[in-house]
This record gives sequence, structure tokens and C-alpha cells, in this order.
Amino acid sequence: MVILGLILVLVAVALGAALLVGTQAPDVAGQDVDIKLFEAVTISLDPLTLVIAGMLTMLLLWLGLVLIKWALTRKAKQRRLRKEQELQARERLAQQEAAHREEVARRDRELEDQRTSTEIARERAEAAERHDPTLQTQRIDTRDGETRPIGREGGPADATRPIRRDGDLR
Repeated sequence: MVILGLILVLVAVALGAALLVGTQAPDVAGQDVDIKLFEAVTISLDPLTLVIAGMLTMLLLWLGLVLIKWALTRKAKQRRLRKEQELQARERLAQQEAAHREEVARRDRELEDQRTSTEIARERAEAAERHDPTLQTQRIDTRDGETRPIGREGGPADATRPIRRDGDLR
């Protein structure tokens, strides 16, 4: 559109210049006006036709300027819209990254809490075993790909007897 507008403006300027140069004859009032274009072409116009040609020239000039303005305005709107969309996309990406970092931090805190609570429970169990010799614990042996209960001394435990706190095994 900008190129079309520029072409129309150039045509209008050329026609206007041709009309101006061609009408420099001294007695224009009742005669035909000869317009010479590049000393090769001569056009004879009466004054009314000359006025109409001038109006058409101005219309072409106005139309070319309007097309240029319209095209530049349209391009500016497109640039502005593209910048806004890029900004929104960057903001969305930043929000997603922040949400992801929060989720990772939350999971890390939960994992650390689980580790801490497991460690505390293990320490309490070890402390209880040291202070209460009648307490027996049951551990799981995962050697050989199967799990089975083992006794405190490391040998196999009888799985049918419950382990009691008072030390009596039934």
C-alpha cells in the first residue's frame, strides 16, 4: 500500500508539473493550451479540460497521501500488537517458571520434612532400644530378593509369634 501510495503521489506531482510548465503561454484565456511533455509529446487542452485535469491531479495526490497514512498506521498497529503479545507471552512464561519453582521448592520441603521425620523416628527408636532392653524390634531383610522378618540377633524370627514390649514372646 505504501508503494501504491508513493506511485500515485509521483504521478500526481508529474501531472501537476506538466500542467504548470505547459500553461506558461502568454495568451491562455480563449485558446487551447499546448502542454509539451519532454519536448516529444504535445497535448492541446482547452481551459475547462485543464481545470478538470488539475482537479484529478489533486485527487490523485490526496488519494496517494491517504493510502500512505493508512498503510503506516496499519503497520504501527501491527507492531504494537506484536509487542503486546510478546510481552504477554514473556509474562506467562515467567509466571509458569515461578509456579514451577514454587512446586519444586514445595516438593523439596516436603521431602526434607519426610527425611527429618524419618530420621527423628529412627533416632527415637534407637534411643528407646538403648533405654529399654526388653524392647525387641522386627527388621526386614531384603537379601536374596525376598523379604522376611529377622530377629534382633540377626537370625530368622518366628513370624507367628507377636513381639511384645514387655519382653514376653508367645
